[in-house]
Amino acid sequence: MSLLRWLRRRVRGAVEGVRRDAAAAVRILTDPGARPAVLYLLALLAAAASFVLFLVGNSGTPDGVEFGLLMGSFGVVLYMSLRQAGTAPRRGR
Repeated sequence: MSLLRWLRRRVRGAVEGVRRDAAAAVRILTDPGARPAVLYLLALLAAAASFVLFLVGNSGTPDGVEFGLLMGSFGVVLYMSLRQAGTAPRRGR
C-alpha cells in the first residue's frame, strides 16, 4: 500500500510541475514585453539549425529544409522590425 501511495504522490507532483512549467511558458509567451526577445530567439535558433544542417549534410548546396529555415528566420526578423517600426518615440514632441 505504501508503494502505491508513494507512486501516486510522485505522479501527482510531476503533473503539478508540468502544469506550473506550462503556465510559466504561457505567461512568458503572452507577455508583450518579452515577445520581441522570444521571437528574436526563435529567429536565431532557426538560423542556427539551418547552419548546422548545412554543415552536417553531404551535399555542397543547401536543400529545401535549410532554405526554409533561413527564410523563416528572415521572416521573423522582418516581422519584428516592421512591428516595432511605429513604436519609436518622436523627436520634438
